[in-house]
Amino acid sequence: MYFFPNIKTTPFSPQLMRLLGNVYENKGKETFYLSLIKNDSKVIKQSVIETDAEFAGRLLHIDISNQKYRLITQEGITPNNRKEKLVANLVKFFQIMHKAESNWKLSVNGIIEIQEFIFKEFDPNSSIDKKRNRLEKRTELENLVMHFNRLLSEGECELFTLFCAFVIDFINLRTFDENNEFIGILLLMLLLKQHRYKVVDHISTLKILFEQEQALFEAINKSSLNWSIGLPQYHYFTMFMINTLNQMYIQFDKLCSNFQVDKQYSKEELVEQIISSLGTYFTKDDIRKNNPYISDSTINRTLKSLRERNIIVPTGKGRSAKWRKVKHSRYQEF
Repeated sequence: MYFFPNIKTTPFSPQLMRLLGNVYENKGKETFYLSLIKNDSKVIKQSVIETDAEFAGRLLHIDISNQKYRLITQEGITPNNRKEKLVANLVKFFQIMHKAESNWKLSVNGIIEIQEFIFKEFDPNSSIDKKRNRLEKRTELENLVMHFNRLLSEGECELFTLFCAFVIDFINLRTFDENNEFIGILLLMLLLKQHRYKVVDHISTLKILFEQEQALFEAINKSSLNWSIGLPQYHYFTMFMINTLNQMYIQFDKLCSNFQVDKQYSKEELVEQIISSLGTYFTKDDIRKNNPYISDSTINRTLKSLRERNIIVPTGKGRSAKWRKVKHSRYQEF
């Protein structure tokens, strides 16, 4: 806990101020964005739950096939081994997180419960010696959380930089023997959600972080470099996460714009348009990739209709079966 005693007197760089200005400008647009997608918010949240769970698993380097990720996160099949059970636990965690209201409050017990809930199938702190080590770190964690909540209640600190500073201190306390970085990211997401950053529920944070995994850990390492001597360079992690948040807002804007365009058509018409843009052979996954917010029931209903009209025919059976467009004339486009 070396950063918090000085947080009120730490100057902001002009670059940081500019990026924070972008964040607050984008946050101010959230009410408008949400009004555009209010009828589809539930579908979008479900897609984010599935995506966050998948890319959380990938950040943790849970090595299972792409098909298994899809079956566990999207279709909820029963997991067969510890790796698959961990991914299933991630799905449950994000279901609770994204569907809950913003009344979560940071606490020591809450942090430990998150770690134990996700990693209960193979807890790296399961041995007696490691459990004892966790208890020894608990006092330090309690002090960190106490300082954080006090600064939060005083209302004299810029919140986003406070959140990032907390995460760097939490990571370097090494409360758990493994995955402190991952738990720190989840805590940051929960803090943003608590303070009404609605973008977290509508755009996958974990997917963006996975796509920048190397840069993420470089930022954490740079900010942690002098932590043990009381000189953490929290600036690097804060800048990285602000850029990430602004990327999420760019995607949020694009998502809402696409939904406005899509409202011109029925769900079935949108599926037909996607199929029209695909090649001669395609799968359900190809359709989902083009629009993850269309439900499986809508896709199945449209495929059945196109088949009955002899526009497409199946070329196999099972989850990975392909469909083929039927060509009735040399000039046919669909």
